[in-house]
Amino acid sequence: MKRKFIKKLIVLCVSIMMVLGLNAQSLVSAHWSLEKSITLIEPGQELELTFKVNLDDTWYIYATDQDPDLGPIPTSVTLEGQGFKLIGNPKPIKAKTKYDEVWEGDTRVITESGGGFIQRIKVLEPNPKIKATINYTVCSMETGQCVFGEQEFIIKLNQSK
Repeated sequence: MKRKFIKKLIVLCVSIMMVLGLNAQSLVSAHWSLEKSITLIEPGQELELTFKVNLDDTWYIYATDQDPDLGPIPTSVTLEGQGFKLIGNPKPIKAKTKYDEVWEGDTRVITESGGGFIQRIKVLEPNPKIKATINYTVCSMETGQCVFGEQEFIIKLNQSK
C-alpha cells in the first residue's frame, strides 16, 4: 500500500516537473543568429561578428550598454578561444532608451527583431577557435515577466586560399 502511494507521488512529481519545464521553454522568446562580415579570412584581417536576435512580438532584451547601477542585468557577449583578439566592446544594434517604472530610470533595450550586437575581432592565426556566449534577459511588455537565456555559438572562419 505504501509502495503504491510512493509510486503515484513520484509519477505526479515528474508530471508536474515536465509541465513546468515545457511552460518555461515556451517563454523563450528570443532566437539568435550569427553573421560574419567576411567569409574567407587571413591572419591579420579584422571582421565583424553580428549576433542578431529575432524577438517575439511584445518582448524585449536589455542592451549591453546598460547603466550597471540601475538594476536590470545587461546582456553580455563573451568570446573565448585562441587565434583572435577583441577590438573594443560589443556594440548594440537598434537599442532604444526607455524609462522603466520598475527600475525608476532609463534602461537600454532592444525591442525589434534584427537588433542585437556587433563585436569586432582581429584574426591572429589560421583557423582560430572561437566560442561566443550570449547571456541575456528577455522580458514581456505585456506581463512584465522576464526570463534569463543563454545562446552559444562555435564560430568557424575559413581561410582564403
